[in-house]
Formats: sequence, structure tokens, C-alpha cells
Amino acid sequence: MKKTIVLIGVLFAVTFIFTGCTKTDVENDLEQSREGEELMTQDEADVLHQEDQEFQEDYMRELADATEEKHLDESIALIDELEDGYAKKKEGGHAKGSCDAIAESSTCMEYYGSFWNEAEMKLHCSDSGTFSFDGCPSDMSGGCNTGTGTSADMVAWMYTRGGGGITVESLKYAKMACDATMASQWIMTK
Repeated sequence: MKKTIVLIGVLFAVTFIFTGCTKTDVENDLEQSREGEELMTQDEADVLHQEDQEFQEDYMRELADATEEKHLDESIALIDELEDGYAKKKEGGHAKGSCDAIAESSTCMEYYGSFWNEAEMKLHCSDSGTFSFDGCPSDMSGGCNTGTGTSADMVAWMYTRGGGGITVESLKYAKMACDATMASQWIMTK
């Protein structure tokens, strides 16, 4: 039985060789079956691969540049918004309301951020002063703006009049304390 299988294998190999079927013939048959289409050479495939890799690198660079430009634009817009808000606060503009405690503590709070709705402003002011939808009086000596650009944005204005005993000397320390806090900024006057 083994001899028969070996003999059939040898006969098959001899037949294959004598019929002229070689690797070149297989390639020729493949080219003919593609009906005249050109086959891609390895060099052409390498060029395509290189172009694809360059395209991907260019795309990633452009994506990174666009992302960086978007972040820069957003940062500039935020700075512009903060500077505009700062200028409006100095002018006394767009305060949603205030809590006047000048008579008791020589301070008055102005509310700016979106957190400060009527109920929150009244609650915040309920034990410390008189609530109003108007801004604070404009004769302040300076103020500490906390939460600038956030929903809790507000200014605590200080006055050298009233019951708080604030002096020019104590204003220097109030400014230092305000500026020492990252989320706060000292504002001189409206």
C-alpha cells in the first residue's frame, strides 16, 4: 500500500513537471485572468504605503494644530470675557443684586455669577445686611472679587465709613489677603 501511494505521488509530480506547469506559467495565467489589468509592483506598493504614512502624519499634525488653535481661541475669549467683566464691575455694571452691610460692618456685597438668583442672594444677605437689586454705593475704598468668571462670582466692597472700623491701613491687609487667594482679585473702585 505504501508503495502504491509513493508511486502515485511520483507519477503526479512527473506529470506536473512534463506538462510544463511552472511558477512562471501560474503568474502568466494570473495576469491573463485580470484581463489586461496591471499588477502592482513591490516598489509601487512601498510608495503607496509611504504616501499613506505621510498622509497620516500630516493629518495628525493638522489635528494637533487645530486643537491647539481652538484652545488658544477659547483662552483668548475667556480672558476677554474676564477683562470685560472686571471693567463692568469697576463701573458698577451688571450686578444682579447687592447686600448692604455698611452700617454694621463697612462692607457691601455685589452678586454677578449665574448661581446668584433672587432666592440665593436674599438667603446670603438675610443675616448680614439689606438686600437690593441695585449695586452697592460707589464710594467704596476697594473690594475683593471672588469666583471671577465662575457661577459664584461676587465682589465684597469695603468702605472706610460705617460700623466696621475699616481704615486705610486695614485696607492694605485686606488687599494682601484677597490677592493671596488664587480665586480672588482686588478691585480698587467702581
